[in-house]
Amino acid sequence: MEINNKTFEDYARILREATPYKDGNAGIKYMVKPDKRRKDVIRKYYKEKAGLDLDVIEKSSLTTWEKAIKLAQFVAKHVPHDNQKKWISKLNAITLYEYAKKTPTGFNCRWHSIMLSELLLTVGIKNAFITCLPEDKNDGDCHVVNHVWLPENQKWAMIDSDMTEYAITKEGTQLSLFEMRECICSGGDFEICVLPGFEDTWYGSSEGREYLKCYWAKNLYWFARHTTYGFSLESRRRVGDSYVCLIPPGYDYKKVRDCKEITNEREFWGLS
Repeated sequence: MEINNKTFEDYARILREATPYKDGNAGIKYMVKPDKRRKDVIRKYYKEKAGLDLDVIEKSSLTTWEKAIKLAQFVAKHVPHDNQKKWISKLNAITLYEYAKKTPTGFNCRWHSIMLSELLLTVGIKNAFITCLPEDKNDGDCHVVNHVWLPENQKWAMIDSDMTEYAITKEGTQLSLFEMRECICSGGDFEICVLPGFEDTWYGSSEGREYLKCYWAKNLYWFARHTTYGFSLESRRRVGDSYVCLIPPGYDYKKVRDCKEITNEREFWGLS
């Protein structure tokens, strides 16, 4: 499987040859911004307009991961992947669902991740949407996915409603984005799984899953994210938020506006 005339091993070699991350406190502070009023608005809307009872999901005996899968399935079922036909100024769980109803061709990975993020937050699941980018500055194809905190396992896990996938070890443990990168760099292996109900799609085929592994090897070179866990992060808001980028030291990357650059991966991922 090749992407841009490069194989999985080509991209894996690029990751291995990247300058190792450095320690050092960059002063990044992550904030959790609870908003009960916004949660109530989203709960009411989705129960009445989408037939999705978020209150039932939150109070169920499902694990955090099972709840995340259920919500990712909902988003993937109602919103196919596409480049959106028009842009909207307010991006949140309600405006995006309204857009999807009016424009059934769907929208891109970033909007997927924003919508899923707010649904996860509404049922009490801490998560962030992370932009994953390639080494090649001329490659404009990045990917945005959700990073979900699993308190039962005390770890992060990647989930992607846009490409209907997540990653696991051979033993079945869910993997975070940084664990996927480490696995590729160390010559290890991981498996791509598709969300339940999407096994018969192209991504569920062996060819599709090999493509996704190559795609991830390409797009795990550097990352960007908000420093707030909260609602309406990409709409007009009054959130004291900032944007931070994790880059290999010395990498001359394509600058992101208002993004603070750091090289400490533990601080970026909130592991310090």
